[in-house]
Amino acid sequence: MTDTYDALRARAVRRFRWVGLILPLSVLVMLSLVLVVLLPHMPDPAAIHWGLTGGPDGFGPAWTFPAMMAGVGGGVTVLVAGLALSGIRTNTGGRISFRLMAAIVWVEVSLVGLSQFASAVAQIGLDDARDAPGVGGFLVGGLAVGALLGFAAWKLSLSVPADESRGGETPAGLELGPGERAVWIRSVSIARAGLVALGLLIALVAGLALTTTILDIRLSGAVSVGSWITIAALALVTAAVMFGSVFVVRVDGHGLTVRAPLGWPRKHVPHASIRSVDVVHVSPMGDYGGWGWRYGVGTGLGIVLRAGEAIRVTTDAGKSVTVTVDDAATGAALLAGAIPDDDDGRDEEGSRS
Repeated sequence: MTDTYDALRARAVRRFRWVGLILPLSVLVMLSLVLVVLLPHMPDPAAIHWGLTGGPDGFGPAWTFPAMMAGVGGGVTVLVAGLALSGIRTNTGGRISFRLMAAIVWVEVSLVGLSQFASAVAQIGLDDARDAPGVGGFLVGGLAVGALLGFAAWKLSLSVPADESRGGETPAGLELGPGERAVWIRSVSIARAGLVALGLLIALVAGLALTTTILDIRLSGAVSVGSWITIAALALVTAAVMFGSVFVVRVDGHGLTVRAPLGWPRKHVPHASIRSVDVVHVSPMGDYGGWGWRYGVGTGLGIVLRAGEAIRVTTDAGKSVTVTVDDAATGAALLAGAIPDDDDGRDEEGSRS
């Protein structure tokens, strides 16, 4: 690995620590402290939940606002930034980009922080929290500001190109004799780091769903629409983790097939559309921003369940599909062996005859 790459990598990490961790946490702490100072001027109980009709339908202690801002906002910020930084340890020369993760952090900080702050400040001086205004405008405003801050964080963060001295390896094609057929099958499951990260995400959503449901029942005797939406989000996240934690990778005469044990999701790349095959080293956070079924800027579709070796195929259309799997060299060699030579199956422009 070159000194230039190491220097760029260190600079990108330092920049992200400020843009994606220290500054957003500082904003959340500042907003939380301001709300603590304003607590005596808010009604008790305060409006802490709003229904689809626009008016408040859930009430609780005013300290819920700074607690939620520090707990949920700060917790998500630390989780996202921590995952991004931890993924760098597994990156040994690949492309590194903190831009997406930095943008996600600031969108979350704005949506949670500013909307919570505005919802609390709007109740200052009210005698009865039932007179609190709707929060739809605050949410839209928080999202709009978040988009702007996310774009700024994207621009401020750094992207480090892959170290050319450690590029992907193109395997020699595995030649089969006349009438011979070969099938290569491997199963890959998500790494422990990915399980921990996704488990924390599920725990966070579950805690939020449980908290809102308990508050609804205690304060109004029924579960609100907002709580049902949170419960639905929990079910969706849990299902996504269950369907995306194990994949079966198959290379045969039809091409490359990656599928979940139940058959979906599934991705098939036929031999006829493959232009090249490489064995690459993948860092989930550094290359794709996480684990699972992902899309990376410049790296295309990735079925990324752990760090390490992976098969990457590039189609005639220029699209890439990458799957992390053990013994990637063997699977890639079998795939490469079925690709016609340039003077055998392609014309001068690279299309198949």
